[in-house]
Amino acid sequence: MIRVAIPLLFACVLPLPAQPPVAPAPRPITERDAFFRSGKVLELKLEFDKKAADSLRGNHRAYVKAKLKDGDATYLDVGVHLKGAAGSFRGLDDKPGLTLNMDKFVDGQRFRGMDKFHLSNSVQDPSYLSELICGEIFRAAGVPAARVGHALVAIDGRARGLYYLKEGYDRDFLKANFENPDGNFYDGGFLRDIDQPLDLITTKKDVADRKDLKALVAAAREGDPKKRFERLEKLLDMDAFISYMVVESIAWDWDGYPFKCNNYRIYHDPVKDKITFIPSGMDQMFWDVNGPALPGFGGMVANGIVSTPEGQKRYYARMREILRDVYKPEQLVKRLDDLEKIVQPALASVDRGAGNDYKNQVNRLRNAVRERAKSLDEQLKRIPK
Repeated sequence: MIRVAIPLLFACVLPLPAQPPVAPAPRPITERDAFFRSGKVLELKLEFDKKAADSLRGNHRAYVKAKLKDGDATYLDVGVHLKGAAGSFRGLDDKPGLTLNMDKFVDGQRFRGMDKFHLSNSVQDPSYLSELICGEIFRAAGVPAARVGHALVAIDGRARGLYYLKEGYDRDFLKANFENPDGNFYDGGFLRDIDQPLDLITTKKDVADRKDLKALVAAAREGDPKKRFERLEKLLDMDAFISYMVVESIAWDWDGYPFKCNNYRIYHDPVKDKITFIPSGMDQMFWDVNGPALPGFGGMVANGIVSTPEGQKRYYARMREILRDVYKPEQLVKRLDDLEKIVQPALASVDRGAGNDYKNQVNRLRNAVRERAKSLDEQLKRIPK
């Protein structure tokens, strides 16, 4: 009896076989996702009445109402204003950059799943691909970045040419990139660091009185390097920020936050209680393929991190990881080849000269992608791990 009982009791307490973890359900493909995956070049028509057009000529940033046509679909009372800074701004009668807000005047109105989107004239990027390809690199490295498509645009019956269409930094963008979209969301504006009065785009029951930014400023100004890194790490999504700096350096985004305090957004995630920087305006990339692996950063947060021993160590370690796992030149060149086949015919349909020259413009990017990888590989060989 005893010989039988003991193995039976022992059998009762044997652990069950480990169950594999249940993978989270994949996020449903939205209408917005489907558009950016399609690679389709849209044909968009905007129409303004005289009062709205005159208003945009006098006050570029004030929203006016417009009619938007996308094939057989027509959208009324779309909010539109002009966009662009010193190098890219063009007036309404030229080739203007445009911001479109679908529900500015009509609650719940959407365009291919978007509340807000931008039509960028790309006058500083004849390839029309810099923001698209660099956004893909950022996202692959774990940094949120807007997606990009393309459109042929006519305004008041006159063709204005090819544009790249970029998703806006709206609530849906935040939902796609953060668990909670109700945090403080700031626009860095033009050449402003975080100690300047950044525009608060949206917020909902988050940190009041910009205490999130004030704490970040104080941490970046901490005199002791060790304490500075520790304080910044408590406030920032540090892994994402270091990845952000690294990709900015790889792509030599001289007009972005780390270099020049320009073209960026900031989000305070209420769930993590951490701040994330988001790149934008990436139309002047790869201008110095031999630039140093660690440039002289002008942004106080970027400089505050890489001027510490721990920050610099983690910066170089992350650069090596991204160059190994994400920034693969031949894959990026293949992606550019595929994009050229989509964009060139559309561009040639409205500008034969630009269409004929388009391969040269994409070749500049192809060559820059390859040469930057070679330069960084040689530089990192001279930097101890």
